[in-house]
Amino acid sequence: MRLIGYIAFLVLLFGGCAKEPQMSDQIVKVISSCGNSDIAVTDIKGRKKSDGFMQAQVIGENRSDNYQLLEYQIIWFDKEGFKIESILSKYNTVPAYANQPFQINAISPNTKATTFRLYIKSQKEVICDEQYNGH
Repeated sequence: MRLIGYIAFLVLLFGGCAKEPQMSDQIVKVISSCGNSDIAVTDIKGRKKSDGFMQAQVIGENRSDNYQLLEYQIIWFDKEGFKIESILSKYNTVPAYANQPFQINAISPNTKATTFRLYIKSQKEVICDEQYNGH
């Protein structure tokens, strides 16, 4: 029953994301949903900062009664869609405490970044594979 409620929540949450954003300065859009029954990504944002670097912010929640050490990777792309090679594109860890929110923050390796792709995994299980397109 909990799984059905979670699926209904995801459909409602991400159902409106299939349309193109109305705002011309919107920097990200959700292509697919992200999460499992224990880990849920509740908000993902990206923006160009005044210094030209792109900033990514991910907020999620560990809905289980157990601590989990998550691994995440952010891959940055330029306006032509080419991957920006960087030592910053390695997997990092973020703690997800039981029944608590978690946050991931990242800055692009250079000012050419316009989009990013986020991967989150827990114990070898990929639980998030999101693509974000800038405008």
